[in-house]
Amino acid sequence: MNTFTFKHITATAIAAALTGTLLAGCGTGADNVGSKPAEGGKAAAVSTPTTIKIMAQVTGDPPKDDNPIKLEIEKLTNTKLDFTWVPATAYNDKFNATLASGELPQVMLTNTGRAPNVINAVRAGAFWEIGPYLKQFPNLSKLNPNVLNGVSYDGKIYLLPRFRDSARHIIAYRKDWMKNLGLQEPKTLDDLYNMAKAFTDQDPDKNGKNDTVGYTEYSALDALTRDISIYYGGPMSNGIMNDQVVPNFLTPEYLEGLKFYRKLYADKAMNQDFALLNGPQQTEMMVKGKAGIIIAVDSTVKLIQKDGAKLDPKLEIGYLQGLPGPKGLRASSTGGALGGYFFSKSTIKTEAELLKILDFFDKLSTPEGMTLAYRGIKDTDYKMEGQKVVQNETLSDVSKAGINAFSQLAVAHANVGLPLKQEPLDELVGNLVAANEKIAVYDVASSLISATKSEKGPELDKIKNDAQVKFIMGQIDEAGYNKAIENWRKAGGDKIIAEFTAEYKKAAK
Repeated sequence: MNTFTFKHITATAIAAALTGTLLAGCGTGADNVGSKPAEGGKAAAVSTPTTIKIMAQVTGDPPKDDNPIKLEIEKLTNTKLDFTWVPATAYNDKFNATLASGELPQVMLTNTGRAPNVINAVRAGAFWEIGPYLKQFPNLSKLNPNVLNGVSYDGKIYLLPRFRDSARHIIAYRKDWMKNLGLQEPKTLDDLYNMAKAFTDQDPDKNGKNDTVGYTEYSALDALTRDISIYYGGPMSNGIMNDQVVPNFLTPEYLEGLKFYRKLYADKAMNQDFALLNGPQQTEMMVKGKAGIIIAVDSTVKLIQKDGAKLDPKLEIGYLQGLPGPKGLRASSTGGALGGYFFSKSTIKTEAELLKILDFFDKLSTPEGMTLAYRGIKDTDYKMEGQKVVQNETLSDVSKAGINAFSQLAVAHANVGLPLKQEPLDELVGNLVAANEKIAVYDVASSLISATKSEKGPELDKIKNDAQVKFIMGQIDEAGYNKAIENWRKAGGDKIIAEFTAEYKKAAK
């Protein structure tokens, strides 16, 4: 659909597009102005401030127009920002209503980029394809291509994602227990098993009771899917096998991870009630000294040290980035984005206007811009100690409102700004997460669409999940597990594979 045609679509037609009636045949054509970079390869410099209308979410009170942080951002970016701030709790409803109305602001945040109405709107031509323009900007051109690919539609970039940590899972273990038993920090998966077994059998807390378990997991099998199978060399969620996009649990590497869990369970080196626990209950086992090893997100493993030490002052947690396997040290990625911004073709009339708006996000993505967005104003909200930011212990309500809002607006990762002085634990864990970013494995199907998965996903997941739990518990053998996976294929799994594979090959053209 070309730009001229889309500008003249009525609100009724847009609403129809969002329900799927205009789904087909409205992709960005070769003659679409949004598919060609501007001549000269650079965003034009401007002297008059650019007015930008933005709809975004905010937690707490929104900043006023004269908020000092807003004024400094406008000065830095040579803009006049006109916001519609929506409470975060109501944002998704507001977004859907605005999208259906056809009356779109120039820039709008989405938290639900894979929802059917959003996909339909993208394919109907509601938003600019921004991918070809990003290379013109010094900061936007450096955005992680894996993350951009993960938020693409039909192989094209329409969404400017808000970058966040993408590889947050690390291993935490009871270092004090390790010392009590004369063990060494694990360097392999076999070492991890041996530590788990020792933590189960050898009274690591020296209380004279058989009341500890080595390794803890919960019903979602999160660490198996996102970590253990990755260590064995498997893909994150989906990968390529035999020229097809297949889910990770069809790969031999994932099966090795299942066998690792089966051995832990059979030897009682992991909690026997894992299938009944939720995430907080799993964490509680570590906090209360009932388990000695967990693989979880950075915020959780830090919480274990802080809360656990209140109950046991001798508690000491050790941290590992991960463990190497056949393909070396690898980490799983959850995508690295938390929503992002669309750019409306009905209210951004020309390529020149789009470039000015992208220039705003590029300037905000500088160290100066990101420090403003996340830390506020120097000497008002923070001070410098050497090269690091020391945030004021108390902030004014005005500063809180500004930081809460503009940290939501920023698209670059927070670490682009000046580094924050942190507590030793936060710095240690943060460094491990940053190191994992460099070896992260991404889901090849994160941007792909399968009608069958949308329709039958929960039903098919139950077949797979039940089989995995039964295999780990020893209730079925490998042949029984393979039979269950064959049932998954027949019930719709093969259709998902075919649909994902077709989408993947289409996007690669």
